[in-house]
Parts: sequence; structure tokens; C-alpha cells
Amino acid sequence: MNAPKKCLCLLGLALCLALAGAAAAGPAEQIKQADALYVQRADLAKAQQAAELYQQALQADPKSEEAAWKLARALYWVGNHAAKDKQVEIFDRAVKAGQQAVAINPQSLPGHFWLGVAYGVYGNAKGVLKSLSLVNPIKQEMALVIKMDPGYEAGGAYRVLGRLYFKLPGLFGGDNDLAIKNLRTAVAKGPKRYLSHIYLAEVLIKEGQEDAARKYLQMVVSGPADPGFEPEDKEWKATAQKMLKGL
Repeated sequence: MNAPKKCLCLLGLALCLALAGAAAAGPAEQIKQADALYVQRADLAKAQQAAELYQQALQADPKSEEAAWKLARALYWVGNHAAKDKQVEIFDRAVKAGQQAVAINPQSLPGHFWLGVAYGVYGNAKGVLKSLSLVNPIKQEMALVIKMDPGYEAGGAYRVLGRLYFKLPGLFGGDNDLAIKNLRTAVAKGPKRYLSHIYLAEVLIKEGQEDAARKYLQMVVSGPADPGFEPEDKEWKATAQKMLKGL
């Protein structure tokens, strides 16, 4: 066996042994190990390993709300970085994990949030017109999040609603004014969660308000990272820079 092939085999063996060792641990330890891997999600392989460990923890303890919503969150990241033809399958798993979280605990704040997010990305992957049945469930999940904690995930529920109103065709409830209103609220509640700024800039550009859009995009490029969201921040800044060049 040549050296490169031998190296790949050893790496594969090491990964299998690591996952096998994690499987032998209890659910709490599996979640702890998955959390450590998720912090390193900029490396997609680490994010995938985290998702697998959350899945193992949930299988070991089907009543673990924490494992369920964290699985949905990890699959959201993995799916957003997967090939297009894999996204529906991955996001479907995220939906199921979110559904399990809220079935375990109907008052699960992260469960409702990540279920609503999963519905959104699943619908987007399938195609908006094929997923109109998900509009009301998304709104319902976000309404619950706002009722429990309007500032959760840096105004995340408003960010999801703003994106929903922007992406929907007008005939089916799309409304750029409502999109702008919700996204401005999200920006106010999460001034460093720059995905809200990017979404808001997209709507403003669509409405011909390029100067206002430029202001929000410049905030993304020059602003400090939201602690714990460094992998996302790097991507958001790259997106904002690309959008600015197009203005």
C-alpha cells in the first residue's frame, strides 16, 4: 500500500474508533463531545461528526430535548454547506429532529426556533411553490418563539419571518414592507448577527433603496464578530463584500 492510501486508511480508522468510543459513552457525554466538535464547524467534517454524535445521543435517550434541538441546529449548518442534491434529505432530518424536540417538551424555546428554521430551509431546498404548506407552520413556530423570548437568537424569529415574507410570491403572502419591518426588528435585537443585515439589504436593494442597503452591508464588513459565531461571521462578511461590489 502506498503512503497516501495508508494515511487515508489510518485517518478513516481513527474516525471510526472515535465514533465507536463516543457511542460507548452515555448521552450526556456524547452531547458534550458533539458540542466541542460543533464549535469547530468551520471544518465541515467536524460539523458532520457533531451531528452524528447528537443523533447517537438522541437514539440512546429519545427523551433528550437537548440532543434533539442541537441535532436540528447541526443539520442546518451541514445542509447549508452540502451539495444541492443532498439538501432536501439533510433538512428533512433537521425537521424531524426539531419535531422531536417540541414533542419532548412543548415549551422548548430552542426546539420551536430550530424547527421553524428547519421548515424554512427544507421548503427552500424543495422549492417555494412546492412548499407553501409550510408557511403557516413557520409562522406558528416563530410566533411561539416571540411569545417566549422575542430576543432569542438575536431576534432570530423576526429574521426568519422577514426572510419568509421576502421569499414568498406576493400572491401567496409575500410582502416586502413586512419583510423590512421584521428584519429591522431583528437587526435592532441582534446588531452583531449580521445575517439579518444581509437579508435586510437584499430587500432594500429589491425596493431600489441601494444607499440604505449599502449602509447595512458596510456594518457587516466592518463590524466585530458575534462571539461564538466566528465561522458564520467569516461567511457573512464575504457575502456582504460581494453584494457591495454589485451595487
